[in-house]
Amino acid sequence: MAAPPPPAALIAHLAAVLSSPDWRFHPSLPHLPALLAPSLPRTLLVPLPLRLAAAVARAAAPSRHLLGISLPVVLRLHALSPPQHRALFDRPFRSLLAHFARFALTPLMLRLFAHMHRYAPPAPTGATYNALIRALCRRADLRRAQRYLSLMVRSGWRPDAFTFNSVIVGCCRTQQVEAARDLFDKMPLRGFRQDVVSYAALIEGLCETGRIDEALELFREMERPDMHTYVALVKGLCDSGRGEEGLCMLQKIKEQGWRPNTRAYTAVVDLWCRERKADEAEKMLAEMFDNGLAPSVVTCTAVVNAYCREGRMSRAVTVFESMKLKGCEPNVWTYNALVRGFCNERKVHKAMSLLDQMRACGVEPDVVTYNLLIRGQCIDGHIESAFRLLRLMEGDGIAADQYTCNALIDALCKDGKTDEACSIFDGLEDRGIRPNSVTFNTLIDGLCKAGKVHVAQTFLEKMISAGCAPDTYTYSPFIEYLCKTKGWQDGLSFIDEMLQKDVKPSTVNYTIVIDKLFKERNYGLATRTWGKMLSLGCSPDVVTYTTSVHAYCNEGRLEEAENVVMEMNKSGVTIDAMAYNTLMDGYASIGQTDHAVTVLKNMTSVASMPNHFTFLILLRHLLQRRLAEHVPLIASRVWKTTELADIFKLFELMKKNGVPSSARAYLAILDGFSEDGRLDEVTSLVSRMKEDDLPLNEDIYSALVNCFCKLRMYPDAWALLCSMIGHGFLPSLLSYHHLLSGLAAEGQTDRAKEIFRDSRWKDYNPDEIVWKVIIDGLIRKGHSDMCHDMISILEQMNCKPSDQTYAMLTEELSTRK
Repeated sequence: MAAPPPPAALIAHLAAVLSSPDWRFHPSLPHLPALLAPSLPRTLLVPLPLRLAAAVARAAAPSRHLLGISLPVVLRLHALSPPQHRALFDRPFRSLLAHFARFALTPLMLRLFAHMHRYAPPAPTGATYNALIRALCRRADLRRAQRYLSLMVRSGWRPDAFTFNSVIVGCCRTQQVEAARDLFDKMPLRGFRQDVVSYAALIEGLCETGRIDEALELFREMERPDMHTYVALVKGLCDSGRGEEGLCMLQKIKEQGWRPNTRAYTAVVDLWCRERKADEAEKMLAEMFDNGLAPSVVTCTAVVNAYCREGRMSRAVTVFESMKLKGCEPNVWTYNALVRGFCNERKVHKAMSLLDQMRACGVEPDVVTYNLLIRGQCIDGHIESAFRLLRLMEGDGIAADQYTCNALIDALCKDGKTDEACSIFDGLEDRGIRPNSVTFNTLIDGLCKAGKVHVAQTFLEKMISAGCAPDTYTYSPFIEYLCKTKGWQDGLSFIDEMLQKDVKPSTVNYTIVIDKLFKERNYGLATRTWGKMLSLGCSPDVVTYTTSVHAYCNEGRLEEAENVVMEMNKSGVTIDAMAYNTLMDGYASIGQTDHAVTVLKNMTSVASMPNHFTFLILLRHLLQRRLAEHVPLIASRVWKTTELADIFKLFELMKKNGVPSSARAYLAILDGFSEDGRLDEVTSLVSRMKEDDLPLNEDIYSALVNCFCKLRMYPDAWALLCSMIGHGFLPSLLSYHHLLSGLAAEGQTDRAKEIFRDSRWKDYNPDEIVWKVIIDGLIRKGHSDMCHDMISILEQMNCKPSDQTYAMLTEELSTRK
């Protein structure tokens, strides 16, 4: 037996039949009620139009789409019925109203109400008015709700407790909490009891406007709060940063025997993400899934983003994979969070690989995706690849915006290529992009640092002509240039001119002058300038404080330097690695190496993690002690002089002062030895790492591969790469660049092709493989003949680059010829 047609087809068929003048005689009509709603009682006593209307209303109930197409049909059936039968449509109309309210289909409710009002019977009842007023209030359309309330009263229907509760909801949703409170207080005077709905609505309104204590006071008045009230308080407390109280309220929901809903959990997850407690947020997310709830993609993305901000990319990827397995499909914001995280970690090859993953999942990269990748390439020093990305972006039909061009201009300026930066600026108009203050400030800063102050001044004039008001960031490069070339007097004079022009100097402006004064040991004037800065409402930032720490350390006044660091903590200023390194150098310079090492204990946050410079400082002072002579703080000099015994002495000092040897410490030292090509020391350190139960991480593997490539030990480099992949790490494309170009330079082209064929290119972005391995690594080093074979290998692996990259490849090959 053939399956009956779907409800949508049956309703569409009925609509077509009703448009005919002879609709009553259509042979399918008597059978339609049973097909649309098999559970509907079959009786011939009920008029056919009414039976059809009831069947359509029942069939449409589970679907927003069906409800949308059913209303015109039911209204048509009502209009075609004789006047004596129209009153009988009260039940299907009420059924539709209830379904419309459930799906928040207010426009359909309004249309049905207008029909009832105009073509009564059945006329709207008090329940009809209440349903419509509640729906309008829920969507914060209070003005229209009040108009229907007036019509309700004029039609002879008396507002009841349901009506009051609805209007309280409407007032709260429109931030009119005082009006809601007034209605709430008037309910007993009108003979209505304030019920749980009244309390819940007002409590939610108070929470939404940040009046948490009033909401809690009202909550304590309730005899038996419902879960909706608890959830409103969980959200309100979490939104206002009162997380512990929010968690207590969540626990009370569980104690009542209720299962917290998605809204309650989401509020707590959002709180932990804002407070950078990603582990706690993930636990809540897992609890939601365990309880059968379906967190939204926004909630899951918040947890992914929280891990990315903490620099914990492996956890971010775990949550990302978990959400996919549990049916929550990532969107472009989820992918963008990962792209940003990888780029911030300087793992741009991992960020680039997400482009193909996105498309495979049906998510198209947007302008934000490309901008993040362009910025990531720039931060990683691959400016040319950033411009290649721009070509890809425009090839995908996505226009560059201000952010795109600002990132490229900034990278060029930092690389000293100010002429190219100016060229980008000149082309902005052709792209339909209007430069903003960031554009001008970036160029002015780059030009001043390059000593092209006159050109910078012309851009200042252009900035004013373009309607961009110069700000304190605009003037900082000029102040810095004056302090550097003429002296602090000119810097202070410039600040005075700013004040005369009603431009309030910023902390950054004053810090430049204060730093110069400290360096010239003019402490009195530096202190007075600091005081003037404070009097203008400019609070010192981490750079200002660090200049002070540096000055005290230069004078050997370490106690005062420590006090400055303590003041930074009290003031809520995030202490970065530079500030700690300065303090560490101060202690080491007066021979207090133990104190210097203990500074490492405080370097635990993302901003203050020890860097290569940290360990360079410590090693330099150990060298000075051993050699009994001054060693300049120059990386190449320190590493040439450092011996393994110095490294082990440093590790002993760290252990003695409660600072364990970390992978970060080993990486900094391995990088130093690798740059100097000292294989014996590198090998010894790797052995020592194994003794300390420290596994090789991704960065250490990369440093070792690069070291072997530098020493032309290509078989060892390839073995390490294979080991790295076997341990679940993804080597950077630069490692392949060094290995394959090195082999080609030694004439081992067959071996290079063999390694290329055996590599897992599917884990990378095909365009980036071509840019960094084939173009930059082989073609530009004179090995164009290998290019065609390698492109063929990629194509065989289904790693086909874009048309834009093929065009770049053709251009590069023609240039080489």
